[in-house]
Amino acid sequence: METIREKIAYLRGVIDGDPSMTEGRSGFLFTKVLQILDDLADEVEDLARAHEELDEYLQEIDFDLAYLEDELFLAEDEDDHVDQGRVHWEDSPGDSLVEVECPECEDIVTFDEDFLFDEGVQVRCPRCDAVVFESSDFDELDQLFQEDALVEEED
Repeated sequence: METIREKIAYLRGVIDGDPSMTEGRSGFLFTKVLQILDDLADEVEDLARAHEELDEYLQEIDFDLAYLEDELFLAEDEDDHVDQGRVHWEDSPGDSLVEVECPECEDIVTFDEDFLFDEGVQVRCPRCDAVVFESSDFDELDQLFQEDALVEEED
């Protein structure tokens, strides 16, 4: 298979071999077309080199990703087990979920109870994107419960 440069060299040989093609305006035109073809050939070679480099880089990323997938998703621990290459998560009996009604669309949003005790948590409704819970809300409720306990102790 001929390369682009070989094809351009063939055209240059045809033009240089026929003196009628190098005279006058047509000679000027052929010279300019050959220069443009040389520039295009340079650009194509640069793109081919860049493509090869990107391909090698992508292969390295793919290998790294495959390694991470093996480490993260196929690792066995006491909360999961592997069955024919599939990971099945087992729910522990202590896991509990909280259901909250969205103040905007009145849809029920369910999330893990552990989020109640984390700082900086904001749970949004998947339907309308309204905030249904913020960790600061739980702090306010906790303060109310403490105030109620103090009032009961005083009585």
